[in-house]
Amino acid sequence: MFSLWYTLLMIVTLSTRTICCKLVVDLAADAALRQTQAAFNAAASYCARVAWEQGVTNKNKLHHLVYGESRVTYGLGAQLACCARDKAAEALRAARSNGHTTCPTFAADSSIRYDARTYRLMSLDRVSLNTLSGRVIGQLVLGEFQRRYLYDTSWKIGGAELARRDGVWYLCITQSKAAPGPTEPIGYLGVDLGIVNLAADSDGQTYSGADIQRVRERRYQHRRRLQLANTRRARWRVRQASKREHRFQKDVNHRISKALVAKARTERKALALEDLKGIRERVTVRRSQRRVRHSWAFGQLRTFIGYKAAQAGVRVVQIDPHNTSRRCAVCGFCDKRNRVDQAHFRCLNPECGHTAAADTNAAVNIARVAAVNQPIVSLLGQSIERADTSRAVLTAAVC
Repeated sequence: MFSLWYTLLMIVTLSTRTICCKLVVDLAADAALRQTQAAFNAAASYCARVAWEQGVTNKNKLHHLVYGESRVTYGLGAQLACCARDKAAEALRAARSNGHTTCPTFAADSSIRYDARTYRLMSLDRVSLNTLSGRVIGQLVLGEFQRRYLYDTSWKIGGAELARRDGVWYLCITQSKAAPGPTEPIGYLGVDLGIVNLAADSDGQTYSGADIQRVRERRYQHRRRLQLANTRRARWRVRQASKREHRFQKDVNHRISKALVAKARTERKALALEDLKGIRERVTVRRSQRRVRHSWAFGQLRTFIGYKAAQAGVRVVQIDPHNTSRRCAVCGFCDKRNRVDQAHFRCLNPECGHTAAADTNAAVNIARVAAVNQPIVSLLGQSIERADTSRAVLTAAVC
């Protein structure tokens, strides 16, 4: 019976989300939280250093090496010591998987991790937090968005991260629930990611456009003028502008991913994306084009599409991007000269002569590759799969 329940739990995929809430505390609680923040991150850095030197990434093995020191030297309670250990172990695994050669460390003002035993949500939007000097009570400042999501009983409340930004405390609370299984699609909606149009689907719809390009160019020129001035005030404004640009990109990526997932769900289609992992290392561009190519968070956009699709029960597959922009979506003829310029595609096959928007043509090819080939590798949980691509198979499909 135990093995049966364990198997069922392993099959269920959880969707997670984070609700960031502003936290107001009095002066005494603020001092206690700052003291705890410094001790917690010092302990986490110590745990990461021990794990790095010993070559240990398993939390249980690391626990026996660092638990006593975390409590005695840094004064953490039992559960906060466990949270510091978990934070260090996860950071170490991420560093090794990304090929980093240095041990991860945590600044004194990094976030504090809380689990179910170290913080508690109370009535009247209050929260109880564990510190080195005992429990402190803070007041959550909730807007309509936070209140609607935080008190949604269909989601289970998990741990939290407490961070301090610009003198203000924020409690980021995680929630989870079982994700619906992906529905069997009746087709594929191909999505091509690009520079001018951040995304274009196989139905001919584009996401972004001239307005976003004007905003990006105006902000780039503004940052450039401030950097040339290089005064103290100009440097401060550059830092403020970087935060504004980050929020702008995140908002646009949220809107694009939400629209794509909603469209795929309505049409009962799966989403097909290009697997662009490592594309920056594989592709070289002119010096004048580097800023444009590397200035948008496409990885963030794919992540947003992945988790939104998992919550909506939409399947997502990734395909090999080789020649998707050069191949004709009508006859399958492939030649780099088919791509007239960034925006236009014209098939040079004398028997075809198909013309289309370049992004739309590529998106149609992406959808066709996903439909012809069987997904073989699962990525990002169950939400993204990889489909192999073959010119012979694809050409046979389009002919």
